[in-house]
Amino acid sequence: MSETMKKRKQYTIRFPPEASEALEDMSKEEGVSAAELIRRAINFYQVKMEAKKKHKRIILESEEGMKEWVVT
Repeated sequence: MSETMKKRKQYTIRFPPEASEALEDMSKEEGVSAAELIRRAINFYQVKMEAKKKHKRIILESEEGMKEWVVT
């Protein structure tokens, strides 16, 4: 068994109906499983926390160059 598999943990999460529907819709739109979408969300939150520690902001920029602040 690989090191990655040994370190993995399994969680059971209960979502309210609205959140469950949103998760299902987003996973279909992205073409990934709900579990993968949750992993991606955790990864994004890690990026957010790292930016906060470094006193930086996360900004979205459109193709036209319009910038919109997201989180600090």
